[in-house]
Amino acid sequence: MKKQKKIWIPLLLSFILIIVLSGCSGVPKTAKVDITIVPNPAPYYSEDEVWWYKLILSESNGIGVTLNSLRLDQYNQQEQLYGTKILYEEDITDWFGSNYLPAFSALSSWIYVTSTIRKYTILTV
Repeated sequence: MKKQKKIWIPLLLSFILIIVLSGCSGVPKTAKVDITIVPNPAPYYSEDEVWWYKLILSESNGIGVTLNSLRLDQYNQQEQLYGTKILYEEDITDWFGSNYLPAFSALSSWIYVTSTIRKYTILTV
């Protein structure tokens, strides 16, 4: 009888340990979206009176993400906020061809800006 107890105790402890450790997989990963503008700074083309640049959104954490909105805050030469533009799913799809950013992938679009009072734009995903 003692021999049977000795076998069941390690088996029971092993089973409990497996159950406990299977729940310890850590915090679920979230997507990490990196924003790149090429070239940076964007040059001004005086003949067209525009700034052309390529806006690249890339995912670098291995989790695909659906982009619901993009917020562009625009600042003037005095570094004061003078405008905000929010792009929603339909606008994002128009700009990038999709609002879904797959894992370890990128979406990009050529953008041009015509305002002469803008100093810089902050983009928030």
